Amino acid sequence: MKLPLSLLPLPNGEIIVLLPSGKVADLPICHPVFSLWSGQSVDFDYGGKPLINYEGEAIFAELAILRILLADGWDGVWVETYGGTNFLRDMPHDWKLKPQNIAIPKDKQNLLQDIWKTGKTKACFDVFVWKRSEVLFCEAKNKGKDKLTSGQLKFIEGAQACGVPTQSLLIVEWTISQ
Repeated sequence: MKLPLSLLPLPNGEIIVLLPSGKVADLPICHPVFSLWSGQSVDFDYGGKPLINYEGEAIFAELAILRILLADGWDGVWVETYGGTNFLRDMPHDWKLKPQNIAIPKDKQNLLQDIWKTGKTKACFDVFVWKRSEVLFCEAKNKGKDKLTSGQLKFIEGAQACGVPTQSLLIVEWTISQ
């Protein structure tokens, strides 16, 4: 799978994850470095979620990852699950208003439904992208502050059971430049 340079796992760049079934998954991991947003705060930040400066815009890390992949020719969405599942490409500005939900292709909806059913979860990795027949799920983790949830571990099991290759389940452990 060809990924943009900033999201390429290093050689031997894997994280070993113990799944609910007792099986182990070796997932690829990459370590991009983002700049912290220093401009005006946004109206809605999920209670203090860090803002990244991506090309002069205040966005969350999930959207920065998505934009890197979109610029590399992938198509996809941020799978945002605050108050229900939403497929986004832009920052939510006011959660009282419904976010701009993006329609995804039926085959991608079916894949997600199959993963959720098989994994017995409604959790998902943050970014879901596709290019031709390839799919990629990226889970954004703020290094030293976030870890995989039990729902995400079930998602990994469901994805693997549905034929999603391990290399298509990327952990994006990001940091802020100093």
